This record gives sequence, structure tokens and C-alpha cells, in this order.
Amino acid sequence: MMVQTNTIIIKRVGTNGQISLGKEYAGQQIQISKLNNKTMLIKSGSFIPDDEKWLYSRKNTATLENAIQWTENNERRDNFDEIRIAIEND
Repeated sequence: MMVQTNTIIIKRVGTNGQISLGKEYAGQQIQISKLNNKTMLIKSGSFIPDDEKWLYSRKNTATLENAIQWTENNERRDNFDEIRIAIEND
């Protein structure tokens, strides 16, 4: 059985706009949801921005690993001028 305890803590926002959540949250990610001008909800956890979630699918992770391995094993080519000329001539 899970017991949930609700605790209310009053904090003062410093002149620099910061508050301390305590050492128990040190190094963790938090999500701050601004519900309105007077209410914020703070949650701890691990977060991936919506526009980056596609990177973490199994298929894309394998594709990215292959691309990284390819770049590590192949010499870099500087062909920007060739690409620019090809684009200008299209």
C-alpha cells in the first residue's frame, strides 16, 4: 500500500529570482508548469522535449549509432563550395 503525504513548504524567492528545493533534488531535472500567474506546479523526473522524442525510438537510436560510427571511421570532406555551386546552378 502506497502512503502519500502532502507537505506544504513556504519558500522565499531571492532577489535573483531563485529558490532552493533542497539537497535531495541536487542534480535532478525538474519540470515547472506555470498554471496561471499565481500558480506553479513542480515535478521531479527525467524529461525529453517533445520535438526530440523521435531520437529515442529503437530504430532511430540504431540509425544514429551507425551514423556516429561512420563519421568516426571516415575522413571529413570539405566540399561546401561544390555544394554551393551545384545549388546556384540548379
